[in-house]
Amino acid sequence: MDSYNTIVLHRVVEGQSKFFIDITIQTFRQILKGSMAIGQLVSIDQATVTSGHAMRKIGLTFDDGFSSDHDLVLPELKRIKATATFFIVTDWLETPGYLTKQQVQNLSKAGMQIGSHSKSHPNFLTISPQERLDELRESKLILENIIGKEISTFSFPFGFCDEACTEAVFAANYSICCTSAHGLSSSSSAVVSRNSINANTSLNRINKILRAGLIQRILWYFEDIIKGNMKQSFPRSYVVIRNLFSSV
Repeated sequence: MDSYNTIVLHRVVEGQSKFFIDITIQTFRQILKGSMAIGQLVSIDQATVTSGHAMRKIGLTFDDGFSSDHDLVLPELKRIKATATFFIVTDWLETPGYLTKQQVQNLSKAGMQIGSHSKSHPNFLTISPQERLDELRESKLILENIIGKEISTFSFPFGFCDEACTEAVFAANYSICCTSAHGLSSSSSAVVSRNSINANTSLNRINKILRAGLIQRILWYFEDIIKGNMKQSFPRSYVVIRNLFSSV
């Protein structure tokens, strides 16, 4: 198959979810079970490699670099021999609730892909072109020094980006740029769409997201139009709309 579906998660928690970005460990296990019934769970670098067989690929990504990536997610992925891409905010390393440098190394040594999620997690639409490049280049260098491998993949904080932001990613020598636009991605594309799962996402909707059928892709198309306009013009109202779509 030439296309693949990528999902984005944030923090995995034991007990009840406290924030919109959270999912429980029980929900995460359901995601893994549902994904493995459909195809192969892989990191972005593996999803973009043409394999020549018909098994569907589901790209699994995590944003921000929460400590749950190492403490809760990694054991589950190792158990089923799956991989994922972990996007790290380098300023948040070694702070409570986030990964340590040693944990980032552990993820990399376990076969997980490490990507950049910027240095300080700014809105890329509101900072200068030079600040964008600084965020991109500095975080890339920091992560490369930690794991001793090239950092090739970037994801935008908040999902906020435009064409100029995307061009900056490639100017900073990344080869893959992940956005928050919904849909499937071609294995030959350098820009990757991602489909979010959060605390408000029901198990029924998770199944629809993972399978990404025609109706779901049509809904994503209209959702992106509405949410894209809201992000730009009415950011506070956007949060309400985002929560509404997440619970449908």
